[in-house]
Amino acid sequence: MNKDQLHTLLSAWLDGRLSSEESALLQQELRESAAARKEFQNWSALDAALREQAAQPAAPPIKIARKPWLPLAIAAAAALLAIVFWPRPVEKAEALSTGVATLSQVMDAEFHGIQRRDGDTLSPGRVRLNKGLVQIEFFSGASTIIEGEAELEIISAWEAKCHSGRVRVHVPPAAKGFLLHTPDMKLEDLGTEFALNVDGQTSAVKVFDGEVIAHTANSPASLTTGMTLGSSEREFLAVADLQSMVNTRQLKRHEEWETWSLKQRSDPRLVAYYTFKRWSDPQWDRLVNNFTEPRQKQRAGGVVGARWTQGRWTQKDALEFKRPGDRMRMNLDGSYEALTMACWVKVDSVDKKYNSLLLTDGYENGEPHWQIYEDGSLMFSVRYRPDGEPASGKYNQIYFSKRIFTSDSLGRWHHIAVTYENQSGEVVQYFDGQEASREVSPLHQPGREITFGPCEVGNWGLPTEGHEFPIRNLNGAIDEFAIYNSALNALEIQSIFRNGRPE
Repeated sequence: MNKDQLHTLLSAWLDGRLSSEESALLQQELRESAAARKEFQNWSALDAALREQAAQPAAPPIKIARKPWLPLAIAAAAALLAIVFWPRPVEKAEALSTGVATLSQVMDAEFHGIQRRDGDTLSPGRVRLNKGLVQIEFFSGASTIIEGEAELEIISAWEAKCHSGRVRVHVPPAAKGFLLHTPDMKLEDLGTEFALNVDGQTSAVKVFDGEVIAHTANSPASLTTGMTLGSSEREFLAVADLQSMVNTRQLKRHEEWETWSLKQRSDPRLVAYYTFKRWSDPQWDRLVNNFTEPRQKQRAGGVVGARWTQGRWTQKDALEFKRPGDRMRMNLDGSYEALTMACWVKVDSVDKKYNSLLLTDGYENGEPHWQIYEDGSLMFSVRYRPDGEPASGKYNQIYFSKRIFTSDSLGRWHHIAVTYENQSGEVVQYFDGQEASREVSPLHQPGREITFGPCEVGNWGLPTEGHEFPIRNLNGAIDEFAIYNSALNALEIQSIFRNGRPE
């Protein structure tokens, strides 16, 4: 690197404009060049001096005997440590949320405007449903089922307004006092279950259990079990409709996925395909079959510690990773020019600096590592150490996505994928079928092969000696993990997501 390039990077660092690629390039230069480190210290000292001068009052300062170089040296040393050891700052601010309810069930639903999915947190505002059926659970404890066409306005955790459609409301004792407005009345629930039909500016309500106070233009009326106020041509929404639709839809989606999965197994680009089918025979309980066709039994996985749990559907299994020893071990032979890794994951917590998706034992040349970083971003890296260079050096190409695992996405099934091509060096990461990042490392050199060897899903088998962060077990569950020897394109990733999504 010439001096002009170094100065450009140093200037970007001082101004806070340094990209992740530029940061990696600058770190590499500082590690390898004593002259670059000296230049870095000079720039840091000059910047510190200018900032100190700018902070002085207009009047001449009082002269105090001191060593002028000491704070500058400290500042330069601190800055050097910061960029070398903490290249990616992590936001530590407490997560904030304006949500007052959650979307707990979504069955064949089509929303007007913003498309939503099971598990979404809802803030005050209108939810307009064109068709289908959804369940909304308020943070107060009240629960509503609405059927399209319908429009429900969420006001707070204790209050909502139905503008149109059919609604079923359940209010447990803890949510007593929940208010539901309509165009012509206000319903104060005293711990009960009732149904509501709203057509235009008129509404009808029927109480199935407990008591509701109906405030209308007339005096408030007390409605108890079996009583109805108002009239409607449509039947009131039955609570059995939701569970029936949930069971039917889940069974259908699982069958659709199984049909698609059987065809997917014959893709010649597949290196390994783990569907996490659990066998009833206890002898094979710890075996995770590789279902590629033709079958490659030597690439099957072995479960260590991790436990079987429910997958995306009640009819399907997944592996749960909780403890430091939980993992699935494989040994993937061969070398490749490109790769795609894709899986369904339910992350319960991002509680470590690095949270494993797939890591090779150790970190040799050409071995990929795929993880979730502590800020909730996807992190892919691959290591290539030049011949003759010391093993202790840093040679890994690191790629981060934007932050995707937040408080609203934890505890839910999401599809993630990463592609890497060894000629272009381009890494693309995906979240729920959409591109989350695309970049090329400044350290990339074309044509270097990709290898796996012994590796693990959900953990790191053999951390490098003396590593600062050896514990990397995932806190969550994984369902359907596929590895390809090709970089799949965006349409193919979207197809995998659409065919595998639980709703």
